[in-house]
Amino acid sequence: MEKIYENIKKLRIERGMSQEELAKKTGYTDRSSIAKIESGKVDLTNSKIAEFAKALGEDPGVLMGWKSSGVPLPSNISVPAARGIPILGTIGCGEGPIGEESYRGMFFVDRTVHADYALYTKGDSMVDAGIHDGDIALLTEDYDIEDGKIYGVVFGAAKEAVLKKLYRQGGKVILQSCNQKYAPIIIDDGDMRVIGKLAWVCHKAQ
Repeated sequence: MEKIYENIKKLRIERGMSQEELAKKTGYTDRSSIAKIESGKVDLTNSKIAEFAKALGEDPGVLMGWKSSGVPLPSNISVPAARGIPILGTIGCGEGPIGEESYRGMFFVDRTVHADYALYTKGDSMVDAGIHDGDIALLTEDYDIEDGKIYGVVFGAAKEAVLKKLYRQGGKVILQSCNQKYAPIIIDDGDMRVIGKLAWVCHKAQ
């Protein structure tokens, strides 16, 4: 949450907005509330994060420390309503990382983005597809394999969860990395389970 408070202050200053002005736009009575929020002394609910994003003319994901694919708008222009997508854990982009299933909170996206859940990525096996360690991958609940598309899959006795390009070949499935240093993984069709199709990637802010 600390990154949210830093970004609220940074964006407010960039837009030439006083703490009093931001307080009025977000339903607070005076600047002291904003000062406490910017110093990290007040926890914000998901709905309040969305309010601050609207007041600052930004995507809620930016406040949470992630890059936005859009162009920031002036603070007097409303952004489209955001919706929260659950972050359900971590998925591997490397050699044999184990999927970690646990609720990590909500990730806010524009309502035009179609996705059902999100996962943090771990590893470098998909860098040539623009997916890096620490990004957030948004997946749809689409389980029909289309050759050459990127899916989240769980496979093997250890139930490893990885993000790979998939190709079907007879009764086999090829799990293809997007990094030449990783060899393809070839498994029987029945030895894996598709958990979703990649819809969108949000890169971690540097």
